[in-house]
Amino acid sequence: MTYSGSNAPIAVTAGNGSAVDPEWSPDLDADDLRELQAAEDDPSKLVSRMPRESLRLGYFSAACLIFNRMIGTGIFNSPSVIFTNTQSVGISLLLFGLGGITSLAGVMNYIEFGLTVPRWPFGANGEKVSTPRSGDNLNYFNYLLKKPTFLATCLFGITFIVLENTAANSVSMAQNLLDAAHTQQTPGRIIGISLAANTLACLLHTISRKWGIILNNILGTMKLLILLFIFIIGLIWIDRDVAHDNLSIKTSFNTRNSPRLPYRYAEAMVYVIYPYGAFHQINYVCTLQVISELKEPRKTFPRASFYAVLTVTIIYAAVMLSYAAIIPKKELFTAGGIDVGARFFQLTIGHAITNPDHLQTFFSIIKAISAMGNIIVITFTAARVKQEIAKEGILPYSLFFAQNYDFSLGRLFGMSSPKTDRDSIYSEKTPAGALALHWAITTVIVIIPLVTIKPTPYSATPAQTFLAAIFAYEIDIVCLTALSFGLLYLRFSPHHHWAEKSQLKYPALSTTCALIVFVGCLFPLVFVWVPDPGFPRMSRTSNLLPWFTGWVAALCLLVFAFVYWVIFRVHVSLRSAHEGTTLHVRREPKFKRDSGGLTQVLEIVTLEWKREIGLRLHEIPDTDDAFRSNTVSPRPESVTRLQYYGGVKDRNSTATSEDSVRGNGFYEPPIRRKPLRYELAVAEHDED
Repeated sequence: MTYSGSNAPIAVTAGNGSAVDPEWSPDLDADDLRELQAAEDDPSKLVSRMPRESLRLGYFSAACLIFNRMIGTGIFNSPSVIFTNTQSVGISLLLFGLGGITSLAGVMNYIEFGLTVPRWPFGANGEKVSTPRSGDNLNYFNYLLKKPTFLATCLFGITFIVLENTAANSVSMAQNLLDAAHTQQTPGRIIGISLAANTLACLLHTISRKWGIILNNILGTMKLLILLFIFIIGLIWIDRDVAHDNLSIKTSFNTRNSPRLPYRYAEAMVYVIYPYGAFHQINYVCTLQVISELKEPRKTFPRASFYAVLTVTIIYAAVMLSYAAIIPKKELFTAGGIDVGARFFQLTIGHAITNPDHLQTFFSIIKAISAMGNIIVITFTAARVKQEIAKEGILPYSLFFAQNYDFSLGRLFGMSSPKTDRDSIYSEKTPAGALALHWAITTVIVIIPLVTIKPTPYSATPAQTFLAAIFAYEIDIVCLTALSFGLLYLRFSPHHHWAEKSQLKYPALSTTCALIVFVGCLFPLVFVWVPDPGFPRMSRTSNLLPWFTGWVAALCLLVFAFVYWVIFRVHVSLRSAHEGTTLHVRREPKFKRDSGGLTQVLEIVTLEWKREIGLRLHEIPDTDDAFRSNTVSPRPESVTRLQYYGGVKDRNSTATSEDSVRGNGFYEPPIRRKPLRYELAVAEHDED
């Protein structure tokens, strides 16, 4: 193997055995090992490694991430809001169909970003090539919003850390387990079961990455089969009279009782997007946890993403049609809504399970399985993104939350693995710090709504709905609108040359998909703020919460993230001015070259304050490009060299990486004089 140097991004080429064996050798040579060991021993650095081959995610496991995340309790709970708000079967099905189209268009946008960002100058002639990495929207928003420094990281990172949790699903699981046991809901019981489920998932992913993946695959498969089961029993017990009345083109679009103002349609659209919104789960863990673990990753990643989302979208449409073909209109349109899933089971499998208690237990267990699956997969994927956020240096004790730890059962019981992590690029460690952060935030967010929103008789549904509404609006609606707008901007801006950079070589498809997502999400983004006097309360909240509560809470969180950014920048500036130090946040990725291109396999992250002798922050002028100081160290003679192997020629390059704002270039980086961070994309000619 040949590395470019300790201070540059490293491209790794295969050893002599690779011509015969397509698998890359897991061993490191002496120089490689010394560099990694030095990073391991440095308290200001951490090393992220890929898992061992036996723990890599295959095509099926990658698809199960989407199955397990998309298929939750939303497909059972959202139809109640959709049918009630629209008072029209035809409009309800149309909105749900638009949600499916939006999700398919959205997954194409995320595939494009996931395969394109970031980019490094490792091409045969020094041109920049795409090297996907984990982090999802964190990477893409950093690409789109480079200035002001840290703003995109804080706006997305803080909201993600707070909202991407298992609170809503934990509460839903607790509700359904109590319903299955025919036990009265109380705040204490709901909180106890919710925290137990959250704790179990965090401990599972802390102790064993392997068993977390296995459980994800099992639950993802079960949930897909559950939806197929629902469709099949709908066909068996279909009510032809109800189906004709509800689905006839002459009656299904009757809008006589439908609202005339847009709010209820906008709220319905939020609950349409909610069960679809997790279509980009693979992007959460797109490099170190998925893409670098797949054979031919640049083929498998987009195919697994698209076909998994397509499968769920088709089954969702079949389930919604089954609901409409079984449940009469007057029940679907009941004021306050009904439990659509429960009523569907009563009218179908209720013919076989005649005991109402047994039927309730059966349906509640199905919903509990769906909720538990979401808890497992969210804990797995969200912890990886929170790790990436911590690596940006914006959190207190960032290295603690960004580091992987070994809490495996073998380690806990004094057993050692045959090959230690220090001798291999592979790692079986888990993001225990990020999981601890995830557990703490989820615990707080579970408790607060449950003890403050108390209907009589008590039900956790209003609290669960409140949590789901905040998440759907902030993480789904706001993020999708911003990202699709950003992609349209890149496509239509000649300054960015996106058509040349994008790995999706179908500009019309890219633009069309971005436009669909933008329009589909812009409607609820805007019109949930237009009040409807006839609808003063949020749906499914027992008339306790005003119509604006969820949206205001989401907006307040975004404002909090902005304030956090201001405080963070002030803190960095004051410390720099007072101590004469600069915050250095540096990420040095290392790549493996395979048949499809470069795949990241290692990363050394450095977070430290360095003293700039004789200088204070206020004494140093800003630079024009905001990436480098005007005062730089001399560029060394030696630059990156890639050994000729498998068609890769020896070359010299003076180009800088698109990720080199913190000094991740091919050459010795310039001295940083400002408390700046690296951006995921510097333009081809340093002006982007």
